[in-house]
Amino acid sequence: MPARSSLSFGSARLLIPLVGLVGLILGLTRLTPREPAAELRVVDAVSIATLDPAQMSWLQDIRVASQLYEGLYVPSARSTGVEPGCALELPGSDDSSLRFQIRTDARWSNGDPVTTDDFIFAWRRAVEPGTARDYSFFLYLIRGVREYVDWRNTEIERIGRLPPNERGAAAAAHRLEADRRFSETGIVREDGRTLRIELVRKVAYFRSLLAGPVFLPLHRGSVERFARWSDTGLLFFDPHWCKPGNTQYNGAYSLADWTFKRGLLLTKNPAYRDAASVAVGSVEWLDVASVDTAWLMYATGRAGWLLSLEAGFAPELVQQSDSPLPGALNHSGRKRDDVHAFPAFGTYFYNFNCLPWLPDGGRNPFADARVRLAFSMAVDRVALVSQVTRRDEPPATTIIPPGMITGYPHVEGAGLDLSRARSLLAEAGYPGGRGFPEVTLLFNNEANHGLIAQSVAAMWSQSLGVPVRLLGKEAQSYREDKKQHRFMVARASWYGDYDDPTTFLDVFRSDNGNNDSAYADPEYDRMLARADGLPDASARLQALAQCERYLFNGSMPAVPLFHYVNIYAFDPKRLTGVSLSPRLLPLLRNVRVSTSQPGAAGSD
Repeated sequence: MPARSSLSFGSARLLIPLVGLVGLILGLTRLTPREPAAELRVVDAVSIATLDPAQMSWLQDIRVASQLYEGLYVPSARSTGVEPGCALELPGSDDSSLRFQIRTDARWSNGDPVTTDDFIFAWRRAVEPGTARDYSFFLYLIRGVREYVDWRNTEIERIGRLPPNERGAAAAAHRLEADRRFSETGIVREDGRTLRIELVRKVAYFRSLLAGPVFLPLHRGSVERFARWSDTGLLFFDPHWCKPGNTQYNGAYSLADWTFKRGLLLTKNPAYRDAASVAVGSVEWLDVASVDTAWLMYATGRAGWLLSLEAGFAPELVQQSDSPLPGALNHSGRKRDDVHAFPAFGTYFYNFNCLPWLPDGGRNPFADARVRLAFSMAVDRVALVSQVTRRDEPPATTIIPPGMITGYPHVEGAGLDLSRARSLLAEAGYPGGRGFPEVTLLFNNEANHGLIAQSVAAMWSQSLGVPVRLLGKEAQSYREDKKQHRFMVARASWYGDYDDPTTFLDVFRSDNGNNDSAYADPEYDRMLARADGLPDASARLQALAQCERYLFNGSMPAVPLFHYVNIYAFDPKRLTGVSLSPRLLPLLRNVRVSTSQPGAAGSD
C-alpha cells in the first residue's frame, strides 16, 4: 500500500479562519445605495484578456463571447452538450459532411442579416497566419484548411526573401491566389444562407466544436475595415476592431462599454432573433480580483451574482446553504439558500516545463519523466482538498473529470507514493534532493492559488528535499510567462470545450497551441491520432482512455491536483433561469431578475 503523509508543514496556520472578517461581512446589511448602473451586476474574479473570438482560450473571455455572438450551435445551458444556434442543420448531414441554413431572423445588431459570408470570413480569419491562435487547429478538421495554411506560410516566407521592391507585386498576386485556394476548401458557400462543411474524416464531436469561439461568425462589413496587409502578404487586424462601437453582434447582447481590468457593460441586442425572451436589459460584468471584496459587494447588495466564490470562508458558506437548484451539491444547510456548489467540467493542475533547457540557459531537470513522476507522487491530494481548498473537490490523478463524458471509462493515474517518488528522484541523479536546482513555482495572484502553491511547495520540500521558491504574478504577466515557457512549474487549469475526451487530451499534443508544458512525445501523438480516428465509438473511447493512462502513469507532463467544484452566489428568489452547467458558460438570455425585492441587481 502506498505510503500516506500528513499535512504537517504549517497548513494549520494558513487556514486560520477569518472569523472577524466573516462576522463583519455577514453582519453588514446595506451600504448607502446609489443609482444602479445596470439591471444586473455580475462579478468575475479574472480580467477579460481579449474579445476577439479567434484568439480566445480563457474561460472568462469565452463566457462573454457567448453573450455577444451566436454560432451554428451554442453551448447548452444545462449540460456539456450543445443546441442549435443561429442556424439549423439540414437533413442529410452526417459526421463527415454537414449542411446548415442560417435562420431568416438571424440579424446583426445593426439589422443586417447574418450570412454565409460572415461565417466564411470569420473562419478564414481564424486560421490566417497573422491572426491564428490556440484554437485555430480545430478548423484543420475541415478539408483543405491545413493545406491552405501550410501554403500560406510557405509563400509568406518566400515573399519575405524577395528584394523589397519586388514584394508588393508578389504579395498582390499571392493574395489573389489565396482567395482562389481558400474557396476550394471544405468551407462551401452554397448561397447567402446555406453553408456546407466537408470534413477530412468522420468527427462525432464536430457539432460540439461549432459552439466554440473560433467558429463564431463576425460581421464582415465592420471587421474587414480593420484588416491590414504586410508587404509579404501577411494579414493581421487592428485590435481595436473588437472595442465598443466598432463592430456588430448577433447574440443576445451588445458590448456597450469596456474598461480594461475593470469590467464591461452589456446591453440587450434588440435585433437578436429571440430578443422577446431576453428579460435583462443591461448587465454590468465586473472584474474583481480580491475574493473578499467580491463577497463584500455581494453581501451588501452591490452585486447580484458571483460567478466564482473563492473567499477563504466559502466552505463555511456552502455548509450553511441549502441550494434549491438541480445539480447543486449542497442541500443540507439551514441558514441560507444563495450559495450553490456544483461539479465543473474542469481540472486544476500544475504544468511542468518539459523543454531540455530552462529560460536562463540551465539544464532543466523536469525534462526527465522520472523527475516529473516523482514530483507528482509526492503530492498528497486528499490532504490538499480536505485541509487547504476545503470545497469537496474530487482529488485528481488524471486530467478528465470522471463521469462527465458518457461511455468514457474511469482512468487512474499515479497517486501518492513517497517511497517510489524518492527512488525515482534518486534514479534521476538527485538522491534525497541533493543537487536539485531551486524550483520556481509560477502562479497568478488571484483567488487562493498562492495558498495552494504554498501547500504543494511544502510537500515537495518536506518529502523530496528540494528547494522551492514561490513566484506569484499578476494575471497578464503570468499568462505571458506561461505561454513563453518562462517557468519550471506553473499553475494551470483546463475546462472542457466540448463533450469528448480529446478536449482534454489534445492539450498535450506536441503541436497544440495550448500545450504550455511544451511536452512533445511522438508516441503519445501517434496513440492519440490512432485512437481519435477509430470508427467504432466504444473502441475509440477505450483507446483514448489508454492515452490518458500513458500520460499520467509515467510520462507525466503535468500534476493533476483536483477536479473543479464551482460555487455561484446569487439569491434564487431574485435571480431565476440560472442553470448549474458544468461548462460554466451561463447564458444571460435565460436569466430573469425579480424587481419585487430590493437589491436584486445591486447598486453603485
